[in-house]
Order: sequence, then C-alpha cells, then structure tokens
Amino acid sequence: FWPDTDLLNELVEWQEAMHYIDDATGVCAGVSSFMPKPPYHIHNYPLMLSAATGIDFDEDSLWKLAARNRNLIRAINIRRGLKKEDEHPPDDHWKKRFPEFEAELLDNYYKYRRWNDQGVPTKEYLHELDLDYVSEDLEQRGFLPSIGEAKA
Repeated sequence: FWPDTDLLNELVEWQEAMHYIDDATGVCAGVSSFMPKPPYHIHNYPLMLSAATGIDFDEDSLWKLAARNRNLIRAINIRRGLKKEDEHPPDDHWKKRFPEFEAELLDNYYKYRRWNDQGVPTKEYLHELDLDYVSEDLEQRGFLPSIGEAKA
C-alpha cells in the first residue's frame, strides 16, 4: 500500500502552515499544530487574531501568510546552499527504505509547492505571494533563470 501523494502533500502543508502561523502569532504548538485535535487551527485563528489585533483576518490571508513564510525560509535555505540531494530522511529513519518512492514523494512535493524541479520557488509563485524581491535575489544569484532563459 502506497498512500496517495496528494493526500500526503496536503497533510504536510497543513502541518507546515500551522507551525508558521503558530510561530508568527506566538501560540504554543503544543496546543495547536502538534495535537491530533487542536483547539487552535486555521479555521478559528482568524477570529482570534482579528479580535486581538483589530485587523481583519480570514483563512485565505492566513494561508498566504504561511505560504509567504514557507517560501521566504525556503529561499534563505537555497541561498545558504540547500540542494535537492540534501533533502532526504536520515539513513536510520526507517527500517526499510524505498528510494524510488522517496524520490517520487519529493518531486511531487516540489510540484505541489509550486517549486521547480530543484526545489526553488518559481518566479510566478513568488510574485503571487508579493515576494518579487525574493525572486529577483534568487535570479541574481543564479538559482532562477533570467528573463529570456529557459525555465528552471
């Protein structure tokens, strides 16, 4: 039995998003993203944040906040030398390894995240997230193609 990779990607995205929102708001992950049935999550965070800050939040704005954080941190890690070949579970993580499935999971995760085949966020996605300055920086450093070059 191999789990559906789309489902796995959605689960990973949920966990990552909740961690980024927890970190941004100062909420302890022990009562949010780490719990099987968290009392605080993307569906009720907007109400609490809006009440606390006076700024209107909704689920979409929190998903975007989490995506911006995820992609900004990804870009920082790329700049610091993170490469696709570095992204694998520790050798002793599982008793039995499935290298082909692990590679498929990573490729599908990159596609799901709207990153290129090397795990770099695409210019288009960074633009949607209002992170054009990040795209420009990655382009200047050679991690994304310049205008006129083939897509990475």
